[in-house]
Amino acid sequence: MEGRTDPRLLKEAFDTFWRTSLQLQRYYRTLEARVKELTEELERSRRQREEMALLLEGVMESLTTGVVVVEKGKVVSLNGSAEEIIGLEREEVLGRDFSDVLPREWLGAEEAVRDFRAKRIRVISSPLRGRDGQVVVLEDVTELEKWRRQAMRVEELSAMGEVAAQLAHQIRNPLGVIKLFASLLTKELRRDHRAELAHHLLRGVGEIEAVVSNLLLFIRPQKPALKAMDLREPLAEVLSFVKRFVAENGIRLETSISAEPLPVRGDAELLKQVFYNLVLNAVEAMPEGGTLRVGTGRRSSRLKGEVAEVTIADSGCGIPPDKLQEVFKPFYTTKEKGTGLGLTIAHRIVEVHGGLIEVESEEGNGTTFRISLPLLRASETTSFEEVR
Repeated sequence: MEGRTDPRLLKEAFDTFWRTSLQLQRYYRTLEARVKELTEELERSRRQREEMALLLEGVMESLTTGVVVVEKGKVVSLNGSAEEIIGLEREEVLGRDFSDVLPREWLGAEEAVRDFRAKRIRVISSPLRGRDGQVVVLEDVTELEKWRRQAMRVEELSAMGEVAAQLAHQIRNPLGVIKLFASLLTKELRRDHRAELAHHLLRGVGEIEAVVSNLLLFIRPQKPALKAMDLREPLAEVLSFVKRFVAENGIRLETSISAEPLPVRGDAELLKQVFYNLVLNAVEAMPEGGTLRVGTGRRSSRLKGEVAEVTIADSGCGIPPDKLQEVFKPFYTTKEKGTGLGLTIAHRIVEVHGGLIEVESEEGNGTTFRISLPLLRASETTSFEEVR
């Protein structure tokens, strides 16, 4: 009949629609699963990138060398070590022109050691791959330079020691003969007016013997009997011994001794010799009186770990800059009757303790000596406590 729909066609249409719907549902579920899978992959990738970024940041912050990343002349990144070397906080540096923070010539320069704000910095600059920039690596070698200078002094002293040893032995033999005959003359001329000349001769021989003895001590310093000890103890003994002497010379003694022990491995007698020598030098540098400051403390050393530090500073005449590195050399002295071996021997004693001795001075404004000795490690402090 006209105007009526064939039921079979309608059924086929519904069947087709139903099959298509089911197929679309399957497609949708597949697409949904794929989207979920891609989302998870993206999340994993994001987490990996974050972890990699954190790892990279951790590596950067773990480096003892400073790293500064520069793009188009501006600082875009730096690590904590770079902050310490530059002396500025990260927020003060990021985004600024490199030349506002560090010398412009450090960019693209060959490896070199430069002076920067009282520090010695090794600088290495490399191109930043794929970008218009540079990676500048900074290493603070100030302490390394100090140890290097001390090692060079030790080599020089060893070379001088070989010559001095021969000289000392050559002097000692005839000196013994002179002393013997001078003693005989003193007895023979006991009631003669010339006896005074023989006494002068004996005194002169005694002074030469003292120089030779110090010379031999410089050549072959006493082998230290190292044991666990508190560094404050030999220092306290020396200060107690010289306290009256210091006051009689119109010098005010100021001390700043740490409350906590300073456990080191050392020879107390040899260290007392070093402290006494430095205090005596300080007193002699202040003939008109002044202030003697003695202090102790701890500090971190990149090369030695944690170290104990003793500081002995005077307010005396100071040392001229061109003479500052001469003070540890044998026979260098500014005293009329000095042998010039006191600081040389002190240097040798500190060196055999594995320590570092430094001097800073400004002409007219005093001199400061610093002695650093490695502190005992945690595993060694038990024996130190037992000794105490």
